[in-house]
Amino acid sequence: CHQSLWKGGEPLFFDEKGYGGLSDMARWYIGGLLKHAPSILAFAAPTTNSYKRLVPGYEAPVNLVYSQRNRSACVRIPLYSKSPKAKRLEFRCPDPSANPYIAFAAMLMAGLDGVQNRIEPPDPVDKDLYDLEPEELAAVPQVPGSLDESLAALEADQDYLLAGGVFTQDVIDTWITYKRENEIDAVRLRPHPWEFYLYYDI
Repeated sequence: CHQSLWKGGEPLFFDEKGYGGLSDMARWYIGGLLKHAPSILAFAAPTTNSYKRLVPGYEAPVNLVYSQRNRSACVRIPLYSKSPKAKRLEFRCPDPSANPYIAFAAMLMAGLDGVQNRIEPPDPVDKDLYDLEPEELAAVPQVPGSLDESLAALEADQDYLLAGGVFTQDVIDTWITYKRENEIDAVRLRPHPWEFYLYYDI
């Protein structure tokens, strides 16, 4: 999901002196996205199947870092153009099963929280994270591994969504309850066809 902020027809994310041509505002926006990413995914990766994609080792955006080149980073800085108007960032975790209105609202609220509170992200990571030693890679924060983990993150981190009345407490609570009762439990309580294949002859 490519994102940028503009004001009066002028891009706010560009600064030729910044990393990847990013302004301070863009960096803070990234800080907000990375801080709130686990709870954002309750809306942006909203199905149990979403997390079959978000697994390490397949250039999946599972690492909560930002980078110009690293495709395993949650936030990537496209470098297709040097034009200030083309300066943007890409939040790579969402999938097509997300409601675009809800997902983009959550991402925008996270980014704006970063701007308003000047949230500094960790240093950018341009080296291939999969070349790191296991103990180094273990220190890199990652996205939740399941929808249940994302919903737990949303329960613990939702104040930024309630700012300005964009989301309501009722919407968030209903979303969490519905997802748990009608999707997570529905999958958890039923055998998967692969389980039959693995165990039917035991």
